[in-house]
Amino acid sequence: MKLHLATGNAHKISEFAEILGGIEVTADNPGDVEENASDFAGNALIKVRAIAARHPGEWCAADDSGLEVRALGGAPGVRSARYAGEPSDSAANNALLLANLEGEKDRRANFTCTIALVDPSGVEHVVAGKCHGTIAEKPSAGVNGFGYDPLFIPDGKTLSFAEMAPEDKNAISHRGRALAEARRTIEEYEAGAPGAKRQTGGTRFKAWLRLFRAVNLPTVPGDVLAGAAAAACAAGGDGAGAATAGAALAAVFTYMYGLADNDLCGAGTDSGRPIPEGAISVRAARRARSACCIATAAAGAAFRLPVFWWLSSFALLAAAILYNRTKRPALMGACRALNVMCGFAAALPAASWRNPPAAAQCIPALALAAAWFAYFTALTRFSEGEETDPAKKKTVGFLVGGVVWLQIFALVALSFIYPGTADTRPLLVAAGVLLVALRLFSRFMPDVSAS
Repeated sequence: MKLHLATGNAHKISEFAEILGGIEVTADNPGDVEENASDFAGNALIKVRAIAARHPGEWCAADDSGLEVRALGGAPGVRSARYAGEPSDSAANNALLLANLEGEKDRRANFTCTIALVDPSGVEHVVAGKCHGTIAEKPSAGVNGFGYDPLFIPDGKTLSFAEMAPEDKNAISHRGRALAEARRTIEEYEAGAPGAKRQTGGTRFKAWLRLFRAVNLPTVPGDVLAGAAAAACAAGGDGAGAATAGAALAAVFTYMYGLADNDLCGAGTDSGRPIPEGAISVRAARRARSACCIATAAAGAAFRLPVFWWLSSFALLAAAILYNRTKRPALMGACRALNVMCGFAAALPAASWRNPPAAAQCIPALALAAAWFAYFTALTRFSEGEETDPAKKKTVGFLVGGVVWLQIFALVALSFIYPGTADTRPLLVAAGVLLVALRLFSRFMPDVSAS
């Protein structure tokens, strides 16, 4: 079979052909198309669309790649080749990058390659590959590679890309990983695999389960239960009341909003997810995100949750939005800590602007929130690079599911610290139900990622 690649770069043609062995790769220069998209996927789609009309019924592809540095908010990003201005100058780009990172301790970065494909039926697919690493203090003496390769040291290696043999680099590089995904997409289509041409209803349903990480959803209401127990034990009241149920339901919708928003933010870079795969369209994901936000507010209104719950919920939503755009581990920790505070605010009896909770009443909930913050911040930091490391991905899934045990432990601990203050047994029963649900979800949906 033949693949038309939107490029005039002979080096890129040979690299694609080598990695996609068995597929004939031919160049078709897209001309002076303006790559003005805000992400890699957008630019790749601009280029592949420019040539697809010339090759009906055949495979077409285009790629866009770049370096994303955490401390620089993702820069150079889509402007990697022109970071220091026009015309493109690798030495100037590297010098500017080092200058902008001068004195910066966090030098973590990743290369991203996004490939846009148009299959013979005209359907677009987007796949991506990443390679995580760090930016060196100065360029290496290596002569291989190009661009930022003299500065980039991949995780687990001591040599920069410029010092590595081409075959060693291709085995772990962002482009090599993206091309592996592209090959899989092409092979599935040619073999007529489910989802490769037209999705069935069951396939679409599974795609939505994957988008919302359905396996992980039972861990979310438990945060609210822990916060509600803290309110009941420290201030009295019924922690297992209707307000707690409403806050737990709202928490699930808020979490789903965050996941949809996360995948929309990473649609051009996160391989193996439903949006880049084409299983869920960007438009449908945006509608689902809006519906989740509306459902959160509706739950709050229907259960007449107090003003402090609304404030905590808005803070949680803001933390989720910021995390999705910055990927700062502390923001993920803040999201789950605020989820605990939502449960506390919902179950706190008689709290209002005129009657705010006493400082002593807040101590148990703040202690739990601090524990949650530390756990999820550490877990998020550990999970970096999991998409290219199956062993780490499995461990992350286990640790995410383990939060249910943390929630149960917190409920038991509160009952011992505050004996006779409140009956936490209904909350413990609810947490047990969530644990059973988590086990069942993991058993019957093994291919729906929990991480």
